[in-house]
Amino acid sequence: MVVGSTIVDVRVRGPRAGVVLKAVVDTGFFGDLITTPDKVGALGIDFRYERPRRLPDGKLVKVKYGGGEIEVLDSVTYGDIEVWRDLKLPPGVDALLGVTALGKMGFRVNPRTGELERVELYLL
Repeated sequence: MVVGSTIVDVRVRGPRAGVVLKAVVDTGFFGDLITTPDKVGALGIDFRYERPRRLPDGKLVKVKYGGGEIEVLDSVTYGDIEVWRDLKLPPGVDALLGVTALGKMGFRVNPRTGELERVELYLL
């Protein structure tokens, strides 16, 4: 696993199936979930859309995405499942879970413990 990182089980569901992925919580990723196509290919998600993503080295890549259910610790949201064939992940990690999904489900990373904690969601 990744030392010092928050790792969570994420259940991803599409029209045909579901899968549980080990995901690193990436507080620098403004998205829902990104993984490789082989991890979610059997779910029946239609990856017909494409968006650019900027890598830390400045390179711009295009990733495909489609919609699916994302569940973490009994909280569920519908979000963008992004797939990128060349995504490099640490051993034992299947995906990156972004702050957009965390916010929609009412979580944040506790900076002291490194664990996810629930936050109250407000209607303004």
